[in-house]
Formats: sequence, C-alpha cells, structure tokens
Amino acid sequence: MKKILIIMGRYLPGYKDGGPIRSTKNLVDQLGDEYDIRVACYDRDAGDAEQYPDIRLYEWNPVGKGLVYYIPEYGFTNAILIELAQEVDLLYLWGCFNKYTLRVVMLKRMKKIHIPVVIASMGLFSPLAFKIKYAKKKLLVTFMNLISGFADVYWSATSQMEVDEIKNQVRVRDDHIFIAEDLPRKVELTPIHKEKSPGVLKVVWISRIARKKNLIGAIEMLRAVQSQVTFTIYGPVFDTAYWNECQELLDRLPQNITWCYEGDVVSEQVVETLKQHHVFLFPTLGENYGHVVQEALSAGCPCILSDQTPWQTLEEHNAGYVYSLKEIKSFADAIEMYAAMDETKFHLCVESAHQFAIENSNSRVLDTGYRKIFDNDLK
Repeated sequence: MKKILIIMGRYLPGYKDGGPIRSTKNLVDQLGDEYDIRVACYDRDAGDAEQYPDIRLYEWNPVGKGLVYYIPEYGFTNAILIELAQEVDLLYLWGCFNKYTLRVVMLKRMKKIHIPVVIASMGLFSPLAFKIKYAKKKLLVTFMNLISGFADVYWSATSQMEVDEIKNQVRVRDDHIFIAEDLPRKVELTPIHKEKSPGVLKVVWISRIARKKNLIGAIEMLRAVQSQVTFTIYGPVFDTAYWNECQELLDRLPQNITWCYEGDVVSEQVVETLKQHHVFLFPTLGENYGHVVQEALSAGCPCILSDQTPWQTLEEHNAGYVYSLKEIKSFADAIEMYAAMDETKFHLCVESAHQFAIENSNSRVLDTGYRKIFDNDLK
C-alpha cells in the first residue's frame, strides 16, 4: 500500500483552520482503505497555548483511518522533514507560503528529499486572495521563479480556474499540475424540512472571520435588504481588527436586520447547525473549493455566493445563485426573493440544495483526481 504523507499546520482534533482540516479528514475517510495516509502537523489548534490532550509527540498516533505525527508549533526542522520523507512514498503539502513548505521545496531542490513533492495551492493564487499581503507574496513568487525554485515539485489544484491562477503567478510545466477536487464529507440522505413564513428569512454566515472571507461584503449586501432577516454569524476570529470593523458595521444595520454572533462550531456539528437556517450567504474573496458550501447544501441551505469559488452551477440546480462581488444589488435581490417565499415554495429549494449536495459528493469520490496524483509515477 502506497504511503502518502500530508504536511499541514493543523489537523484533528483541531478545527479552527476550517477547510484544510476538513479536506484532509474527508480524504483520509474516503481513501484511507486504498492508501496508507499519514499527517504531520503542529500539536495544538490555531491560537491555543496548550497542546491537544492525549497525544504523543514525535510518534505516529492513530486517528481515524490514518496516522498523525504531532510536533511542537513551528517545529518542522530540516532534520524532521528529511526523516519523515524517508518513511513515505510521496509528500503532499498544504499551501506554498508557509515555512515548512518552503523548507521542503528547498530540500527537494538540494536533493535531500528524494520522493515526489506535491503542493496544494489552496486557492491562494486567486486574484482577490493574492492581493492580501500582496507585496510579500509577489516578492517570494518572483524570487522562486527566477531561481526555478518550484521546478522540482508538482501542484494540486481543485479546478481548471485554479490551474490558470497558478500559471498566472508561478513558472510551472503543464505536466506538473493535477486537478484533484476536494472530497466532501458523506451526505445524510434523510429528507430535510424547514419552517418558513413569507417575508422572513434566517441568513447564516459561517467561516473564519478574516478579510479573505469577506464578512464585511455580506453586511453591505444585507444593508440593501428590506425584508425581516435574522443574520447569524459563526466562526473563529482570526483577525481581531477586522472583526472590530465588522461589528461597527453590524451595529449600523437597519432595524429589519437583526444579527448575532454564536462563536465557533466544531466541524462535526456544522451541518446540524446549518439546518437551523434558511440561506447561506458567502461573498468570499476566493475559495479553491469551499467545504462550507457543500456543508450548507447538505443542510438544505440554498447558497448565495461570489463568483470566486468553483461552485458556478448553483442556479441551474435550483440550489442558489452566484454573482460578481460588484453586484451588491443582485445579492440583495436574491435574499429578498428567498425571504418572500412561503414554506411550500421554499421547501423545493431545500430539496434541490440537498439533492445537489448528494450528487456532488458521489461524483467527486468516484472520479477523484487524488488517485491520479497518488498512483502516478512522479519524480
């Protein structure tokens, strides 16, 4: 059985990093019977002072269908990375702007690591996401292009759109990029029912509270809505200054919009939590997949999204709408449309969203590009 090592910042039992943790857990759950999938990560969740309880450092800990190697925060030294690489057949790295990835890339270039190295770009090269800390990112990528720093590694993207975004910034050969859509968690098949009165809507926003996720954009869209809306926000605060800006704008929303912040949600409770709401509003600045979109659909929530995700076909499945971030009125109009629906009409949208989640989950697992990466004879 081929041994795959995923190197990332946080993993289970952590949850605050959101998408990467979900992506990895779903990958292990779905393919853990076909491959020996291992994870190396830090020993605590983002922002926590204490390490996870009941773990052993510098050893392989059984977690689900995989093994996890925990190290102290920022403890990915060259020696540890080389040692870990000697135990497996392929390295799969989350992101390209963190120190451990850059260490691995340079160790590979120096021929200290002899197995294939694959980098998941994580949507970091989307135009809006790349603008965040643009100067540092552009300087690093320009330098790596000049020295052909990424010449010895492969890239993993979740869509052709993301492939194009990588190529816009990184000097990379066509045969060094794979498309592997993130694997969703399994969708419960039990029908979903939601109470709904005309003129009233429960809108939910769930993600890390950070500029890239664009909570401020969602607030601005709600400002233009006339219907009675309850807006519930979930997610860990990653950027305190940004959250303070959000709260100032939330407090200035018109009286027909009430809002509340409910804090973090443990990953395993996300779908059940979302079932309590009608519509998911998510004008993100960029997602390479968007696990939370799949989870919202699984909870029977039609989604109103920006066009900065791979989820471009919601409308044709009666599962939501996708708009440019410039189209604030379109976002507001979609919210008004859902608010106006009675329970019978809205139930059709709930059913469609749920069915789309089921179909998407089944097709992604069957045709996953991860097998092409893991089974390929890479160098």
